[in-house]
Amino acid sequence: MTLRVRVDRHKCIGAGNCITIAPTAFDWLRGDLGKAEVLDTDSVDDELLREATFACPTGAIVIDEVSELLPWQLRGKTAPNRRVLKTFMFTDVVGSTNLVEALGDEAWDTLLRWHDTTLREVFTAHEGREISTTGDGFFVSFDSPEQAVAAAIAIQRRLAEHRQKQGFAPQVRIGLHASDAQQVGSNYRGKGVHEASRIAGLATGGQIIASLSTVGESYRSSGVRSELLKGLSEPMEVVTIDWR
Repeated sequence: MTLRVRVDRHKCIGAGNCITIAPTAFDWLRGDLGKAEVLDTDSVDDELLREATFACPTGAIVIDEVSELLPWQLRGKTAPNRRVLKTFMFTDVVGSTNLVEALGDEAWDTLLRWHDTTLREVFTAHEGREISTTGDGFFVSFDSPEQAVAAAIAIQRRLAEHRQKQGFAPQVRIGLHASDAQQVGSNYRGKGVHEASRIAGLATGGQIIASLSTVGESYRSSGVRSELLKGLSEPMEVVTIDWR
């Protein structure tokens, strides 16, 4: 059996027990000394790895035991659904219906192609993976909150620069949320995906809104506020990221 290790960043409080016990396997997350990350689990034996895991006071370190070749791999079948930790981004052009009416179909189509190309360039540069498009918006996943925030800031800055030089660019709102979700093929499902979409719905044109658990104190932002997201029973703490 092989041990696969990950850190649930929502649960990690930066106690550092894992780093103290197995400093070659774990270290502080770059840019956030309040979180730990996995470095090289092969650098320690399984017993020490388990000791470091059990020493975490919040149970943020998760160990999965997997075979070198899983049965579905041997059969050549598609991998089963699995839980993964991702940072989800939803984008949307604000006032798109009004723009279509004002510009006309042909001009709107040209603008939308430019918008899509611009955002896809940013996604690629920050290792984001496009999951789907909603006509004038995107659903994208990132492996880390840092990549997602950097991409969101880059999008707003690219749009602002184009607006300044060319006179116009559509207003885009962006929502970010890090969560575990069910991976189904190349798509993701679960409460976290719905939360990310609802967070994007809070934003106005030119805004980036993220859950507090996603960004912490790492970025300049507005004060923390509690929002009751549509369709969800529990409020969530969110911030507006300052990208200027």
